[in-house]
Amino acid sequence: MTSATGPHDPIGPPRPAGPSSWPDTATRPDDATPVEHPATHPDDRPAGRHPEHSHLAPPPEPRHRRRPWAVVILSVLLVLVTALASYLWVRTVRYEEYAAGIEAQGRTIGTELATLRTQHDGTLAELAAVNEQLTTAQSRITQLADEKAQVGDDREVQRQLVDYQERISQAAANVASALSTCIDAQNQLITYLEDAAAYDPADLQRFKSDVQGVCNAATVANTELQRQLAAGATG
Repeated sequence: MTSATGPHDPIGPPRPAGPSSWPDTATRPDDATPVEHPATHPDDRPAGRHPEHSHLAPPPEPRHRRRPWAVVILSVLLVLVTALASYLWVRTVRYEEYAAGIEAQGRTIGTELATLRTQHDGTLAELAAVNEQLTTAQSRITQLADEKAQVGDDREVQRQLVDYQERISQAAANVASALSTCIDAQNQLITYLEDAAAYDPADLQRFKSDVQGVCNAATVANTELQRQLAAGATG
């Protein structure tokens, strides 16, 4: 008995479900000779791809989420850095101004010290000259009194000489006292100016004014002494 499907049945016997090494055949319409197709083994498929999903696009890459807090922190840091830079700049400018002021003040004090020392030396010399003038004047008055007495001048001339001697002595004493006060004040002012940073500028200025006033008074007294000496006993 012959089966309904013989050996020339184009359908052929059923294939096993698993992988097969039988060649796959197909029959062209005009040729009964089967065309062999290479068998495709499941392991020969590209890794990671499945035939049933080959038409799907790959999933998109995950995008990084924006982080607003990072922008806020950066903004705050930028503000802080800008504020710090501004503060440092202001401090630098103020320090430069302060340093320039201190330098200018130092130059001014140095000039004042040099001038004051010169004035101080002049005051010492002036006091020595006044003492010398007083000694000379007293000697001259005594000499004149002796001369008047020898020639028999009246007592009026003797009185004038005594009065002149008293006036000269008083004027010289005033000058000597004023010059001594001026010298002491100048010495004190020199000490203060040598360490001016340790004292209040207003107090220093006030003390300088006091010293100037005392020394001016000594100058006025010395001027009067010179007038008395020039006028003589009859002045």
